[in-house]
Amino acid sequence: MIDLSFSVVIPVHNKARHVAASVASALQQTRPAEEVIIIDDASTDESAAIVSRLTDPRVRMLFRDIPGPGGYAARNLAISEANGNWIAFLDADDIWHPSHLADLADAIAKVPQAGCAATRYEHVFADHRAPAKMTEALAAVDGHAVDLRQILDIWVHSGECPIWTSAAAFRRDVLVKAGPFPDGKAVRGGDKDMWLRALAHAPFTYVPRVSAEFHRDTDNKVSKTTQPDSIPVLVETARAMMAKANPEEKMLLRKLINQQIGLYARFSFKSGSISRQFARNLCMPEGVGLFFLIEAARLMPPALRHRIYRTVKGI
Repeated sequence: MIDLSFSVVIPVHNKARHVAASVASALQQTRPAEEVIIIDDASTDESAAIVSRLTDPRVRMLFRDIPGPGGYAARNLAISEANGNWIAFLDADDIWHPSHLADLADAIAKVPQAGCAATRYEHVFADHRAPAKMTEALAAVDGHAVDLRQILDIWVHSGECPIWTSAAAFRRDVLVKAGPFPDGKAVRGGDKDMWLRALAHAPFTYVPRVSAEFHRDTDNKVSKTTQPDSIPVLVETARAMMAKANPEEKMLLRKLINQQIGLYARFSFKSGSISRQFARNLCMPEGVGLFFLIEAARLMPPALRHRIYRTVKGI
């Protein structure tokens, strides 16, 4: 029989305005979790006090003295303490629909060899909602297990990681084999790095039904308080994976490296400078066109870059 026990992992750092709703959505699942592990990551607001008032016996509180960017260290602590066979991640400013864990459990039951599962989700902004992009190839994964090559192909050709943290669950042993979240190595992008390593250890399956909400306009959001001015941590991981990859996987990993560097360079376009390291770390010859685009943007006067950015964004 498949062990479908879930440990929910919620790192919290200064999310007082959001954490109660987030935890409530985890506790109100139609398929109950075995435990909900909340890690207070040295919050300086009322987050810990709000969580401490919860009386549900499934809630476990862990505490850290030093905040870790991205919640990576907090998640690593929770994984080491978890009792469930599956770890379901939820950020403290996101929400699950009541069926989320049930949807994941149904998907895993259909594909028992899977070690990673994710559902579709919805972007929630202050004034509108929009479902996450889902290609036909990703939708076709429903009810099937896909290997590393297949998921890399979907990732590269869609331009987006098929796994989003608050809509994902991983078998605990897969996470242990993959190694910890990159605590101390990155302030952003560490989730994708972990997913890439995990996908190398077990097949993936997908639920095309929306069961989670990605709230984009919330307090203390890492993506809004940090600048992507360094090489994505995923790049080092992908390069290391090439040593054991077959030719098709190797080519997809090279394309993924270029894609992620290009994404960070695009995010940096509006900032004061664009790192030289972006162009220098591209895989060639595939990245030659992107090399010239990045270098042209880097050498462009900042005022001109800002003007172009505002024009494109309609600001």
